[in-house]
Amino acid sequence: MTHAQWIALQDSYRVGELVMPCCSAPAIPKLSANGRPFFAHVGGSCSTSEESLWHMTAKTLIRSVLEDLGCQASEEKAGEHGTNRWQADVWAERGPVKLAVEIQRSYQSLRAYRDRQEKYRTAGVQALWLLRSDRYLTLTKSMGKERLRTELGGVVPAVGHFGPCLNEIPVARLELDPEPAISGAGFFSSTVSGLLEAVLSGRFRCVDGLWCIDNLDTMHQAAQISRARAAGRISTS
Repeated sequence: MTHAQWIALQDSYRVGELVMPCCSAPAIPKLSANGRPFFAHVGGSCSTSEESLWHMTAKTLIRSVLEDLGCQASEEKAGEHGTNRWQADVWAERGPVKLAVEIQRSYQSLRAYRDRQEKYRTAGVQALWLLRSDRYLTLTKSMGKERLRTELGGVVPAVGHFGPCLNEIPVARLELDPEPAISGAGFFSSTVSGLLEAVLSGRFRCVDGLWCIDNLDTMHQAAQISRARAAGRISTS
């Protein structure tokens, strides 16, 4: 298949028309960072893998919490707007708000995050990315490099904290064990319910390269406490 034919397939396929040979799950035709064509699982992983168990558990958790917050919620919701198509891991609606929550465990390039985020933005859909710890670290590293290059002239600020996040990609770290918890760069932390409510109400925002709820005050306080503990001024017991 030529490059042009592969691009045409990406533009024309519908979810469910292509399947993976390993588990018969829906497949997505993609291009790697160096332009190589490949097929990927719609949910980001194979249903026979340990990774998929984490993904499925996370989807069920997020859907349940959203329902508790008064949303109509479902998993693996397909949608489209013009020529753009998507399949949200968890889809929720509450009043006028439409929210897609993407739960990412497998690797995805920064360009792919941006492309998928743009599809939701142009459709008037809010989106939130929840990543397992290793993927969160990979993404924040890529975003930090991009922010340094495009916003700060490649120079890390001499004073203050450098926030590595981009304001067009709402993202947080999701941990399931020993109990569900949300965290992020700059000492951000929240319950799952607290984060989702903030997103639904428009209170999850990016300030100085850090995603937070309302503002950075709580995160600054956490940073001060952490520095005081490191200096031995506050007991850890």
